[in-house]
Amino acid sequence: MSITRRALCTIVALGFAASPSWAQEWPAKQPIKIIVPYPAGGNADSAARAVAEAASANLKQTIIIDNRPGASSIIGTEAVARAPADGYTIGVVSDSHAINHAMAKLPKAADVLGAKVPYDALKDFAPVSGMIIVPLVLVVNPKVPARTVKDLVQLSKDNKNSGLNFGTMGTGSPWFIHMHQLRGLTKADFVDVPYKGLAPAATDLLAGQIDTMVMPVHYAQQYIKAGKLVPIATLGAQRHPLLPEVPTLAESGYPGLAISNYLFFVAPAGTPPAIVDKLGREFNAALKQPAMKDKLGISGDPYPADSAELAARVRRDIETYGSVIQATIK
Repeated sequence: MSITRRALCTIVALGFAASPSWAQEWPAKQPIKIIVPYPAGGNADSAARAVAEAASANLKQTIIIDNRPGASSIIGTEAVARAPADGYTIGVVSDSHAINHAMAKLPKAADVLGAKVPYDALKDFAPVSGMIIVPLVLVVNPKVPARTVKDLVQLSKDNKNSGLNFGTMGTGSPWFIHMHQLRGLTKADFVDVPYKGLAPAATDLLAGQIDTMVMPVHYAQQYIKAGKLVPIATLGAQRHPLLPEVPTLAESGYPGLAISNYLFFVAPAGTPPAIVDKLGREFNAALKQPAMKDKLGISGDPYPADSAELAARVRRDIETYGSVIQATIK
């Protein structure tokens, strides 16, 4: 046998021997990287770091955070889609993942989102585990003479008060979608006032420059306690423990809509299922730790979920958000 043939046979034999144990040996090198398509210091970044810290202890591997914000989360998410499918690069996505997928069908999508969507939300990713649920509450400035959803809707329809200002994070954002979901459900006359982030919108709401908006419960709670904002209704299926006296939309007379924001972990498509499963188990175990709720703080509530549940949720949201987008963005 020639040296060349002997070397080739050796390489092939080693390849076959290594293949079955590859996933079992993972993780065998450092570090595991989580790409967060949002700036450092925000809710997504803080939550990812809390979960990564807990999961790294069980995996006995360093997990680092790589922030790549921009273009409605498209920049960072594309980096995940193009990464090697070996379990050493995963990413964080939010409900914007489904929104961007639905938006991509519009002729002006790139103008609205700041970039083309160069990946498929369903085909190019493997959901790994949940991360956080962000419960939402509809709030008003105390000067607004409405204390129930029906009051607010009627106020928006009154001629002298038509055009009730509603703060959002810009066209195509989850907040924009939620405003139009509320408008469709209640038939209210809301006027969209876009902002570049939650903080500037909240500042104007507190100052009375805008009338109402949807806020994360954990974020709004401090202002509600201080009497600087008035909660009208929570948007989930049940009342939230942090605001037990605040009714849901359904309890307020508007059933049929339950809204929350969420973030979860994904891997590039093609990542071995055994690795996806192991990552999912470890991340979900970290989310179920008793101390995790405190570690997450105002970011949101722990959201342990498996791959199948997350895939189904993305498909459902693409359809739901797509209907809103088609009706509101021309």
